[in-house]
Amino acid sequence: MNVAAILRAVMLIALAVLPAVSPAETLLELYDQTLATNPALRGRVFGIEEAKAQKDLARSRLLPQLAADGTYDWNKYEEDGFEADRYSGTRGVLSASQALVDLPSYHRFRGAQVSVEQSEHARAAVEMEVVIELIDRYLVVLQAEDEIVHLQAEKEAVVSQLERMRFMRERQLAKITDLYEVEAYYQGLLTREIEAKNARAVALAMLRETTGVAVATVVPLVRPQFTAVPGDEEQWVRDALASNPNLLGLERANEAARRLVDSTRTEHLPRLSVSASQVYADQGYDNREVNPYDVDTVGINVNVPIFEGGRVNAAIRDARAKHQIALEQYEAARREIERNARSAYLSAVASYARTRSTGEETRALEKVVEAQDKSYELRVTTILDVLVARRRLTKARSDESKARYDYVRDLSSLQAQVGALTRQHIEQIDAWMAAPAR
Repeated sequence: MNVAAILRAVMLIALAVLPAVSPAETLLELYDQTLATNPALRGRVFGIEEAKAQKDLARSRLLPQLAADGTYDWNKYEEDGFEADRYSGTRGVLSASQALVDLPSYHRFRGAQVSVEQSEHARAAVEMEVVIELIDRYLVVLQAEDEIVHLQAEKEAVVSQLERMRFMRERQLAKITDLYEVEAYYQGLLTREIEAKNARAVALAMLRETTGVAVATVVPLVRPQFTAVPGDEEQWVRDALASNPNLLGLERANEAARRLVDSTRTEHLPRLSVSASQVYADQGYDNREVNPYDVDTVGINVNVPIFEGGRVNAAIRDARAKHQIALEQYEAARREIERNARSAYLSAVASYARTRSTGEETRALEKVVEAQDKSYELRVTTILDVLVARRRLTKARSDESKARYDYVRDLSSLQAQVGALTRQHIEQIDAWMAAPAR
C-alpha cells in the first residue's frame, strides 16, 4: 500500500473516532437530494408543465367548442295611446362548433408538441449541469481533506526532525541556521494547513448550495486505481452529437420555429368549420314580447382572409428570421459540443495517465526523502536539500490526489456530453468511495 493510501486510511480512522455532527454523506445520497431540491432543476420541471399547458391551449382550437348563453330580463313597453306594459322575458342559446380546416391552429399545435420535447431536453441538460456541479464540489471537498491529511502527516514528520535538530543544536552538532530553516518550513506547513481548512469550509458551503443540505463530512475516494477511458475519441464525439440533451433541445427548437413559419404562412388560407345552435326565446326584436319559439340551426362557416394591411406577410418574414436564427444557434452549439466532447475525452485520457505518473513520482520521492535524511545524518548533504525533497514529496502527494479527482471529473464531464450522466454512473463513482460510518 502506498503512502497516499495509508494517509487516506488514517483520515478514515480519524473521522470514525471523532464525534461527528452528522453521518458522512455519500455522493449517491447527495445526488438524490440534489435532484429533489435543486431550484434550477425544479424550475425546468415546471417549464415542462408550462409547455404542456401551451400545447393543450393550442389543441383546444381544434376541438369542439360548446357554449351556452342565457338571459332573463324585465321589460317595460310603452306605446302612444296605450297603457304601459310590463313583462319579463327569457332567451337561451346553446351553440356548438367544430373546426374542419384550420391549418394555422394545426401547425401551432404541432409546434407546441415539439416545444414540450424541447423543454424535456432542456431539463435533462440542466440535470447534467447540476450533477457535474455536484461531483465537482464533492471532489473539491475531498481534495481539501486530502491536503489537510498530507500536511498533518508532514507536520508530524517535521516535528520529529525539529526536536532532533534542537537536541543536536544544544550539543553544538547542528548549525543554528539549519534549525531556523526547519522551523520556517514547519511554520509554512501551518500556514498551508490553515488555507486548506478554509478551502474545505468554503467547499462544504458550495456543496450545501447545490444540495440544499448542510454537509459536515463526505465519504472519501478510496479506489487505488482506475480503468482506462473506454472507447475512442471519434466514438465519443459521435455519441455526443447524437444524444447531447442541449443539442437535442435545439433540434426541437428548430422544428418548433419551422412549424411557426408553416402556421404563419397558412393564415392566407380559408378556414372551414361546422356550427350548430338551438335558440329558445319568448321575446323578439327590441325585446318585444312574442309567443315562445325555438330555432335550431346547422351551418357551414367559411372564413377567407383577403387583406389585413400586410400583417401576414410581415409575420411570415418574422417567423422565417427566427427559424434562421435557431438554425445558426444549432450549428454554433453543435460545434461547441463537438469541441467539448473532444476536450473532455482528451482530458480524461490525460488524467488517467497522470494518476499513474504522479503515483510513481510520489513513490520515487519517498525514496529521495529517505536518502536525503540518511545523507544529512552522515553530513554529506544540507538541511536545505532535505527540506526541498520533503517539499517536493508533499506537492507530489497533492498532485497524485488531484490527478485522481481530475480523472473522476473528466470522466463525468465526458458522460455528461453524451447525456449519459445518470444514476448508474453516480452509483459507479459511489462504489469507489469508502463505506460510510453510521
